[in-house]
Amino acid sequence: MTWSSGDSLVEALSWFSAFFWCVSVLLFALSSTATFLQPRVTERRAKSRLQPPVSVVLPVKLLEDNFEFAQESVFKQDYPRFEVLASAVDPESAASRKMREIFSRHPKIATRFLTSSARGAKSPKVDNLVSPFTEAKHDIIFMKDANAVLESDDLVQHMRQLTERVGLVCAIPYGAQAENLGAHVEASIMNGPHARMLYLASVFGHGFGVGKIMLFRRGDFLRAGGFNAISHTVGEDNAMAKAMARIGLRTIFSHRAVRQELGRRALRDVYERQLRWSVIRRGDALLSFLLEPFCQAFPAVIAAALAAPLVGLPALSGAEGTLCLWFALETLLSFAKGWRVSWAAPAIFVCREAVMLGVWLSAWMTSQVVWANESFDARVDAPRIACSGSPLKPPAMK
Repeated sequence: MTWSSGDSLVEALSWFSAFFWCVSVLLFALSSTATFLQPRVTERRAKSRLQPPVSVVLPVKLLEDNFEFAQESVFKQDYPRFEVLASAVDPESAASRKMREIFSRHPKIATRFLTSSARGAKSPKVDNLVSPFTEAKHDIIFMKDANAVLESDDLVQHMRQLTERVGLVCAIPYGAQAENLGAHVEASIMNGPHARMLYLASVFGHGFGVGKIMLFRRGDFLRAGGFNAISHTVGEDNAMAKAMARIGLRTIFSHRAVRQELGRRALRDVYERQLRWSVIRRGDALLSFLLEPFCQAFPAVIAAALAAPLVGLPALSGAEGTLCLWFALETLLSFAKGWRVSWAAPAIFVCREAVMLGVWLSAWMTSQVVWANESFDARVDAPRIACSGSPLKPPAMK
């Protein structure tokens, strides 16, 4: 389309900005409301009362802050019968030694430490899961990341969601125990835009593979393709959700969120971790990736400045009003959810928005991602793990 003058271009940009601002604010309002409603709505859908034996799987890599506290929470589960399996590529790493020490404190619970030797997957995490998924005694597998902290009834509550038509149950994580700027920024990302959008999806019955907590039946996993279905990507959690969908099983979020202990985080590590997830979304969930700017404050602030003249306001007034409104409502939401709000919240908010916008723009221009201090090209298919044959056939339920 040809524009007759520079004024027409400016007016068109203003109207587009007004549209962008309206969509962003509406999405903010809907997702904030969903954050309140999701626990009640999804708990009503939790129909299962079965409590079969469970194999809890703990992949071990790095000895992060609060590692011991998070792993000890597994042994406090008020659940009839479960075993705990840990696996690591390096059995003599600091994290591996600490995990065996934790095991020694709980002789009444069946535990096993396994050394992973698989090397066929794009993600080292997937390689590390081959042994415990193969050698677990029970068909129900509950996988927990090393920095996820469980409440004593979490296993019971998550099991309520594993109904006949559900293939994968995940939990929405929230950041806690942030001890420096990097950790506060990551907590603000997790408890802000990321959490709101996941809660919104969950209220409408949608779920995504989020790997902090994953609960599933091994039999379903094998029917969906097993490791062959998830070994080609560094986003194995989302790949598992897609694999379950191909056999007609849903992925859902539990009504019980999971606390992630952050401790101290380097800001560069936070940036690289967010970039990894953004690149994965660009490749595996393009629509979600394209909509990310609508969930961020800075794009809405820019849109408000460009659209303000349409209603007779100075550009600065539109930008300031949007920024203050966004920050105030998000802070109130954090207080209502019981999430910690730092006295430095305004500076953290601005830093978070800068990181998120920088991550989204960078994700268009790179496919190189970092996981556990190792670099990977997210575009290149890796050799797949051969997972046919008897070693991965699930044993009968006990």
